[in-house]
Amino acid sequence: MNSDQVFPAFPVTDWQIGPAEENSSLVIKFGYSTSPYGTNASTFDSQFFALTPEKARSLIHDLELYAKRCDGVSVTSELTRIGESYL
Repeated sequence: MNSDQVFPAFPVTDWQIGPAEENSSLVIKFGYSTSPYGTNASTFDSQFFALTPEKARSLIHDLELYAKRCDGVSVTSELTRIGESYL
């Protein structure tokens, strides 16, 4: 995302994750806050989301990639390697 695509984002406060053995997937549920400011903000839980192992690995990859970007590490070569351009 770049600064031209600013949108309201709810801060994630926690999550629950575990296997859903009946269909060989995993499920994840996020806790989130209505505001990044103050400790009196309301908090809510999302629905559970199911991910295949392949989607979970893809999510892990993307999270690591953009965590590096947030830390100030250049990810241009990695994005070029996977054929995507998010910069």
